Amino acid sequence: MDAIAAPHSPGRTAAVRRPARLRRGRSLVERERLRIVHQLASLIECADRYTFGHCRRVAAYSLDVARTLGLAEQQRATVYVGAYLHDIGKVLVPREILTKPGRLAASEFDVIRTHPQRGLELLGATSIPWDVAPIIRWHHERHDGSGYPDHLSGTEIPLEAQIIGIVDAFDAMTSTRSYRPAVRPPKALDALAQERSSWHPDVYRAFLSAFRKVSCLVA
Repeated sequence: MDAIAAPHSPGRTAAVRRPARLRRGRSLVERERLRIVHQLASLIECADRYTFGHCRRVAAYSLDVARTLGLAEQQRATVYVGAYLHDIGKVLVPREILTKPGRLAASEFDVIRTHPQRGLELLGATSIPWDVAPIIRWHHERHDGSGYPDHLSGTEIPLEAQIIGIVDAFDAMTSTRSYRPAVRPPKALDALAQERSSWHPDVYRAFLSAFRKVSCLVA
C-alpha cells in the first residue's frame, strides 16, 4: 500500500514539479536574453539602413552551417548569438562613413575596420552569457591570414568566427549597399570560390552543403 501511495505524496509531487518550474524559469531567462540580443542587433541596423535584415540572415544561415558541421548545442547557440552581434561595433562608426555612396577612401575604410575592436568595447558593458567576444573580434580574420584586425590564420581563428566570416561575406555581396548594388547568388558563390584559401576547408564545404538547400541560391 505504501509503495502505491508514495508517488502521490505531496513531497514526491513537489519534487517532480520543481525541475519543471526550473526549466520554465530558465526558458524565460533565455528568451529575455535573446530579446536583448535582438534589440542590440536592431541598433546595428539602425546605424546603417543598407544592412537591414543582415544580422538576422547571417544568424539564420550561420546556424545552418553549424548544424551541418555537427556542432554541439552550446556551440550552435554561441554561433547564433555571435552572428546577431558580429557587427555591433558599427554603432560607433560615423554614419556618414557607413552610408557613404561610392567608394570609401583608404582612411575611411581604416575606420570601418575598427568595428571589431569597438564591438568588444560595447560588449564589455553587457552581461551576455554566451562567449561571443571571439566572434565579434575575429569574424573578419581569414584562414590564409589575409584578414583583420589581428591577421590570424588557420586554427588560430575559432571555428565559430570562421563560420560567421564566410556567411557574412556571402550576405554582404548579395545585399544592396550604399556603394554598390547586390550581386546574384551564383556570382557571389564564384567570388567565394576564387578566394577559397580565405575559408577553412570544412567550413567552406559545410557552407556549400547548407546553402544548396536555400531557395535564394536558385538563379
